[in-house]
Amino acid sequence: MKKLFSVILNSFLGAIIIWLINVIGTSFQFHIGINIVTALIVGILGVPGAVLLVLIKIFC
Repeated sequence: MKKLFSVILNSFLGAIIIWLINVIGTSFQFHIGINIVTALIVGILGVPGAVLLVLIKIFC
């Protein structure tokens, strides 16, 4: 139960990190969609997950 709460909390924080990336990226025409998959990636991996999403968006 504690692990599930941790993943949910980190996913919520991940969504906030993606939102901040989108706010900054607006001036560069850069956007990452906020959905359950991207929030979980950043929630589980943390900042490296956010970097991973940015790199995937740039190179794919």
